[in-house]
Amino acid sequence: MSIRSTVALLCISAATLGAQAAPEKPKVLEGSLSLGFSRTSGNANATSTNITNKLKYTLTGWAVSQDLVFFYGEAEKKVNANFWSGGLRAERRLTPRLGMYFVTRFDRNVLQGIARRFEEGVGLDYKVIDAKVDKFNIALGASAFQQTLTPGSSSSFSGSFPAARAAGDYKHIFGEHAFFQQTAEYLPNVRETKSYLLNTESAVVAPLMKTLAVKVGYVVRFNSQPPMRDGVTLKKTDTYLSSGLTYSF
Repeated sequence: MSIRSTVALLCISAATLGAQAAPEKPKVLEGSLSLGFSRTSGNANATSTNITNKLKYTLTGWAVSQDLVFFYGEAEKKVNANFWSGGLRAERRLTPRLGMYFVTRFDRNVLQGIARRFEEGVGLDYKVIDAKVDKFNIALGASAFQQTLTPGSSSSFSGSFPAARAAGDYKHIFGEHAFFQQTAEYLPNVRETKSYLLNTESAVVAPLMKTLAVKVGYVVRFNSQPPMRDGVTLKKTDTYLSSGLTYSF
């Protein structure tokens, strides 16, 4: 084999190996939208709707994300679920594993006496596990809340209060667009030691095709000191079980 042929073969081999080793570029914009609806009629009349969506835009060193959760239900023309939660989050990687975040959120839970509640938070997050199949992040930070109750509701503490924040996010990837994810956050009121919020979400997504999947989710919203309405203390825990179709891009 001539020297020229040998050099050409080595160049082709090097290019092939380089192409195989080149890491996949992260998506600049990615997101998902889930829709679910059910209706029962006859001896009992009930409807329920759930909508969730997530968007994430990645810049050099920064990422901006948005999320929304909405549950609404009626039974015998009486509202039995009316819950909104949405937020914006900006995060920056300080090291490959350590990052910082800024977040603002809004939620509304009429049946738990919350007409509207705003949150502004800042903190640090750390990638404990960052493997191809398993990912686990933890976060520590602080938040400020401004809360307005529904008419006829009252609370034992001020509607504006500071809180600490500890959170975890675990994701196990079965395949493309198929995964299990568990998130949890603990928000203790700094002024009222007996008051805290605990929010969790469990989700399983199984694909039907490349961009369409079935999602089953379970959301828990716990308030250790819920408001009182007409002299009666409201329940501490609200849960939402949902299923629907999810479109991802």
